[in-house]
Amino acid sequence: MDKLSGMLPFIALGALGVANLVAAIGALWGARRAEELGEGRFELLRDQLERLELLREERRMLLDELERERRERLQAQERVKQLMGEHPHLELERKLQRLTEELELERKGRTHNQRERQRLGEELERERLARSGDQRNVQCLERDLQELQQLLDERQQALKAPKKSLWANLLKSNNH
Repeated sequence: MDKLSGMLPFIALGALGVANLVAAIGALWGARRAEELGEGRFELLRDQLERLELLREERRMLLDELERERRERLQAQERVKQLMGEHPHLELERKLQRLTEELELERKGRTHNQRERQRLGEELERERLARSGDQRNVQCLERDLQELQQLLDERQQALKAPKKSLWANLLKSNNH
């Protein structure tokens, strides 16, 4: 027992060392994992920064191109004004062309409207014919209903009437 109590502090110290070693290994693994995650995040940020720079460059190029096109349009407008001042017949030709185009569009619109009116007229005629057919059917059904109602009334009266001879009933039903 004396040996065991003498070794007990060494065993406790060894267990504490092993526990410290396990904790240090766990901390090392955690640190490595955090480092890998940090590096991945850093790469992602670097990629996003590169994309942002490319987008900024593209935006700058588009703005430059837009400005160039605006200047060219203004120059073209100034040149058109100058030419119109030098050659007034060009303005008249342009107006004539514009009026011709407007007249053509108006003609196409009238043609379209005429076709649409014709189509609608045909559709209305089909609907009118369908309605008149439906009305004839309704009238036929109403006549049939009246006839059935009359027959029903006659049968009910025949049942209510005092029973006559069999021959009288047969003769009566044959006359109708």
